[in-house]
Amino acid sequence: MNAVQGDVHTSPLIFVMGATGNVGGEIARQLSETGTHFRTGVRQPEKAPPLPGAEICRFDAGDPASYGALDGVQRMFVLWPPGTDVNRDVLPMLEAARSRGVRQVVFLSILGAERIRVVPHRRVEQWLEASGLDWVFLRASYFMQNLSGVHRDDVRLRDEVFLPAGRGRTSFVDVRDVAAVAVRALKEGHRSRAYDLTGALALNYEQVADALSVTLGRQIRYTNPSPLKFVRVSLERGVAVAFALFMLAEYTLARVGLAGRVTRTVQEVLGRAPISLRQFAEDHRAVWMKDESETT
Repeated sequence: MNAVQGDVHTSPLIFVMGATGNVGGEIARQLSETGTHFRTGVRQPEKAPPLPGAEICRFDAGDPASYGALDGVQRMFVLWPPGTDVNRDVLPMLEAARSRGVRQVVFLSILGAERIRVVPHRRVEQWLEASGLDWVFLRASYFMQNLSGVHRDDVRLRDEVFLPAGRGRTSFVDVRDVAAVAVRALKEGHRSRAYDLTGALALNYEQVADALSVTLGRQIRYTNPSPLKFVRVSLERGVAVAFALFMLAEYTLARVGLAGRVTRTVQEVLGRAPISLRQFAEDHRAVWMKDESETT
């Protein structure tokens, strides 16, 4: 662990799982900016960026030998690592956290998890509801950052948004807003709350492509592949089967009209409007820009 100086016992110790990922990394960054002492748990500590106020520990939800990283922790951010088994890799970790004195768990879930009971997120929610722990569910809509992350090269190299969402609408949310709500919940000790987190608008993917076109100054097309073509092409491009099917399930929700619900939760918790897709695109413009060799 990288120790920090000062009195670390004046407030509950917060643990952030997945601090090298999208949401966990943003939570860690925002906690650091507030001057909070906290602990991060990652599989490869050497890859975790150093942050003021952070202890960096090795932690793997599927490896009980790493659970010592939870000693002394009172509040914890948890996510389901996609492709892992909830019963094998997540619930035992939560039980270990409870036995070590963790009192609050802030869990990254998905919008509509309470109605889509087959998703692994709902199984985690149900365990937490019955656990006696203080719980907060971050039921987040589709992340804008997926466009700059897993789908980055579709936009950057192929000038397309390649998703099987049909003409359905999605209430995109910026990871920075989700993390800000998580930080508020962790620092203030929220309990028994399910936060449905969306942006201010529900957009279809033609509108997403149009917004990217304006930002990048070149035409980005929404190609709207069939579900079968999406999975086939994703596998050809090296995506793992489990993750390709997980994405298909997410975009099917949009295709059938179940991903467009808009809430005011971000506004109510943070006291400001959610970050817009246009602002997100401007902020991340560089990740979709082509090198000179890719434009010739």
